[in-house]
Amino acid sequence: MELLKDRVAVITGGGGGIGKEIALKFAREGADIAIGDIGPGAESVAGQVTALGRKALYHSIDVTKPEAVAGFADVVTKEFGKTHILVNCAGIVGKRAFIFMADDDNWRKIIEVNLFGTYNCIKAFLPKIMEAKWGRIINLGSIAGKQASATNSAYCASKHGVIGVTRSVATAVGLMGLNDITVNAICPGVVETSMVFGKDGVLEELSRLTGQSIEEVLEQRIKPMSIQKRLQTPDEIADMALYLASESGRSITGQAINVDGGTTFY
Repeated sequence: MELLKDRVAVITGGGGGIGKEIALKFAREGADIAIGDIGPGAESVAGQVTALGRKALYHSIDVTKPEAVAGFADVVTKEFGKTHILVNCAGIVGKRAFIFMADDDNWRKIIEVNLFGTYNCIKAFLPKIMEAKWGRIINLGSIAGKQASATNSAYCASKHGVIGVTRSVATAVGLMGLNDITVNAICPGVVETSMVFGKDGVLEELSRLTGQSIEEVLEQRIKPMSIQKRLQTPDEIADMALYLASESGRSITGQAINVDGGTTFY
């Protein structure tokens, strides 16, 4: 049985990492997929979705531009006729620094992509989901949205904001009596993606700030954060997204759910 049979899912940041895994997992469960991503991977992922027997489109989109997001919503409506699921996965981690050394433009960009991007997409797509009379909004939060980040206050602030938006929109949907629409956030721990391991990623940036090697940062600072002393995989995050997107997740709304190996307890 396909858990998302004939649903239409919009996934920002779906060209790689967690977003890619969510797109492919949703397609395997019967969903048609619209990928919005400013990066180069969206076309390839759309092709993989098509190979799974589902419809797919990809659209180059900067989530910080409201008019671009609104245009993307129109493209999805024209192609698929409706939207059931929105996954806000587009995000950046930016350059790390102690706040008194932070670059203002970098700080602002992180907020614009992670927080305003989520806001812009919800604003554009929630009316489409309401028209379908059934839907799911899944925002990518972070453990940084629940605890401190000594060397990345902007990312930390943006993800705290994403959780706040998630709870507010869930409450608004409930106030309107739209009980078949849920709004949740997933808060991953440190995940095995290019955002962590790639150039200018988390490990490289922490190595620069601490003077430790990347291997030392990973073994002495990152892994010990969790009870399981390991990183998470994109597929594990996608599993949670699938559960929330399915009918089984109908009673879960307004939540920020940790998938972090026991790093955070609230």
